Amino acid sequence: MVFLIHTTENRQSNWTLMHVCRAWRFAALTTPALWTRIQLTTLSRREKKDKTRSRVSEGYEVCYRPNQLVRALQRLGSVPLDLWILTDLNDWTSLSDGEVLEGNLIGLLRVMQRKLLRPRLRSLCIEACYGRLSVGNSFDEFDFRCLKVLDVAQSAPELFRKIARDVGDLLSLKAVGSDICSLKDKLSHIEELGLLRFHDTNVESMHSILQTSHSLTALSIQGLTIGQHFKMTMTCLRRLDLCEVLAVWPIVCPNLTHLTIKPLVESKYEDICLSQLVYLSYSGSSGRFLRCFDVPALRTLELTAVGGKKDVKNSMQQVWMTNTDPKINPIVFKLIDSNVNSKILAKVLQAMTNCEELYVRRTKITSDLFSSLLPEKRVATSKVKKSKNAKNAKSKETWWIPARKLRVFVGDMAESRAKLDEKDLWTAASNLVALRETASAPLEAFFLRPKDDGWVDFVKDGVGI
Repeated sequence: MVFLIHTTENRQSNWTLMHVCRAWRFAALTTPALWTRIQLTTLSRREKKDKTRSRVSEGYEVCYRPNQLVRALQRLGSVPLDLWILTDLNDWTSLSDGEVLEGNLIGLLRVMQRKLLRPRLRSLCIEACYGRLSVGNSFDEFDFRCLKVLDVAQSAPELFRKIARDVGDLLSLKAVGSDICSLKDKLSHIEELGLLRFHDTNVESMHSILQTSHSLTALSIQGLTIGQHFKMTMTCLRRLDLCEVLAVWPIVCPNLTHLTIKPLVESKYEDICLSQLVYLSYSGSSGRFLRCFDVPALRTLELTAVGGKKDVKNSMQQVWMTNTDPKINPIVFKLIDSNVNSKILAKVLQAMTNCEELYVRRTKITSDLFSSLLPEKRVATSKVKKSKNAKNAKSKETWWIPARKLRVFVGDMAESRAKLDEKDLWTAASNLVALRETASAPLEAFFLRPKDDGWVDFVKDGVGI
């Protein structure tokens, strides 16, 4: 059981177990369930040049030659197989390259058929760059009766017709719209569903599929136009991923906990209350759409603000700076690849009264961010009792601390193309750490990485203090 957790849930290599001792090696080799995950792929140009290769990728044993595949299948025995077919984007630069790679992968499938006679698949993933891998009838001799997971991000009508004849009920499916329609009778127990490139004419088919999927907990929709008439309720749904969808808010899902939106081109704004949502990832430029969300339980916001500085400023103002009580108030804020002014970011942090952790990546940070967050001593005047005598008034200095709850800051600017003034940045960061300590609101962690040469820990090392 421990070995299975190591290889499947943690996606680690079986070979590390083999090298511990002879007993572990014997146990690993005589446990076929450890060897069910096989990736068929091709050598990348780098691997050919350096004569290096990866033996394991994300828990899958990598096979790009027939002899490797034969050895992997010998360890597998008769256990159903988890198969991942992958072509390297760097190797597919011309039509002739594609034909050679396709021939190599089809050849490996034939080796598998000869070795296992009728290979049984438990899961199948086909990931080909540009969706150009033509599998044809290469799976005619495969047994899909045990298939539970299917992920094919390209049109493969012959494969899906074969699967539709053999398969029982799928648990996880990701495919293009036309192919999914051929499996609509096999989705009554589906738990995870990915709809890719559905056309307008298939919206009704998608609606009927979703209505019959009563166990669905995770849904991904990519490249689809949904009219305003499309509306449905899915109380079991926990995860939703919308990518390049032209739509109103399409699904009423009150129990949603995780939501990812990659440019959603919305046609109508309306209030969206998701009381159970704890994770929101949004990539876009529309602050008007983002401010429609009411997410009181939100823990993590991952934001990629698309557009120029003016667009990003307007979006952030609409969501946080024009509202005294913003409805998006995360505990963890992750800002990625965004062209945002540092002073604007500081104001956003002050509006996020719940924010405890800030992570910034591929985004330029200047000293203005830290200078705007410096604690200040302010004089608070209070009167002991009503009196015209000014001597009865007492003055007391107190600390005003912007973003008081902030405990962790991590800024990774190694991949940012913008030039940095490291001296001013270091000074401002050091002052912020020191003043927060003086104001009895210390930062627990403060890391900056301006270049690829490593991280600087301002709390532990006391840089510049």
